[in-house]
Amino acid sequence: MKRYLNKVRNLLFTRYCQMHKVVTPGRGYVDGRWPVIRNQGAFHLGSGVCFRSFRTQTRIDVFKDAKLSIGDGCFINDGVNICCSTGITIGPNTKIADWVVLYDTDFHAVEPSEPVRSECITIGKNVWLGARVMVLPGSTIGDHSVVAAGAIMRGHIPARSIAAGIPAKVIKSITCEDDWVRS
Repeated sequence: MKRYLNKVRNLLFTRYCQMHKVVTPGRGYVDGRWPVIRNQGAFHLGSGVCFRSFRTQTRIDVFKDAKLSIGDGCFINDGVNICCSTGITIGPNTKIADWVVLYDTDFHAVEPSEPVRSECITIGKNVWLGARVMVLPGSTIGDHSVVAAGAIMRGHIPARSIAAGIPAKVIKSITCEDDWVRS
């Protein structure tokens, strides 16, 4: 019976995505509460994406003319906040831990002479973002990399790296095959 109810719940989630104009070629999964989605742009949700949310709902905002793409097989945990004003690309099989924040805009000017900063974020395949990581505008994270819990990411982290700190800096390299998928 539980299996049947989960199947129905996930079919309803697919319908919920369609109502919010989320393009999804396959089926996503929800374990717990559904994410809050506000989509005014282009949102592509890959097949087999799992949202797990029991304590704090995930929130996804895609502004007008912005593009958000979440790759196949991604896992998104409790309280993740994705705010896309320009463009965010998350590669397949990426794991996003509790309370991670992805902002591709600063929202406000830092000083009167400078405009509001908005730059795309690119996260490679099979990346792991630890709990409470903050990814800021213009960041790129290479394939198979890990950003340690609590790090603030602004800039570029090469493929197969572990980054930590504020701001996040590479502390170690990872050796893995290109087809390896983190479990």
